[in-house]
Order: sequence, then structure tokens, then C-alpha cells
Amino acid sequence: MKGYDLIQAVKTKMQLTSDNQAGAMIGLTRGTISHHKLGKCQTLNDAQCIRVAELLGLPPEAVIADQHAEAAKEPEVKKFWEGLGKKLVIKMVPRDGIEPPTRGFSIL
Repeated sequence: MKGYDLIQAVKTKMQLTSDNQAGAMIGLTRGTISHHKLGKCQTLNDAQCIRVAELLGLPPEAVIADQHAEAAKEPEVKKFWEGLGKKLVIKMVPRDGIEPPTRGFSIL
């Protein structure tokens, strides 16, 4: 899952009206949010993942594994993080019915 998708999840769950409000809760600057929105930045760091997990009521380990898998460039590293994520209640599923199950995963 892209970092921006997690920002949006916080925005939705907390019933916020702007990305900046969600970013402030996570500890992101307006510039960082903009980079995520434009695709210049794809993932959140571990501290941000922990905060997102707290806000969404998810296991922090699962969110961290998700973001490491998203960031992984080497197939074997991506596979490792995806495997760990499965063990941490992350299930591989297509997002919005667009991506094949091997490309992206959502936290259920």
C-alpha cells in the first residue's frame, strides 16, 4: 500500500477534512504530504507507520512490514516482507480490483 493510501485511511477514519490534518496527526509536514500525493515519496518511515497503526487500530508490525514490502526493490526482499506481512495479519488482495494479488496488498 502506498504511503498516501495510509494517509487517506487516517483522514477517513478520523473524519478529517484535509490531508494536512491527517499529516499533522501522523507527524508529516505539508511538503511531505505533497510528495506522497505526487508520487515522489512512496512509503512512510517506521515511526510514521507506528503512528498510523495507532490511529487506525492496526498492529504496528503489520503496517511496517507493508511499507517495507512496498519499498523493496529486490524481488527476494519484497517476498520476505510480504511473507512476514502475511504472518502479521496482512493478506494479499487486489486493491480496487485493479492490481494482481502479487503486486499490492491491503491491510484487512
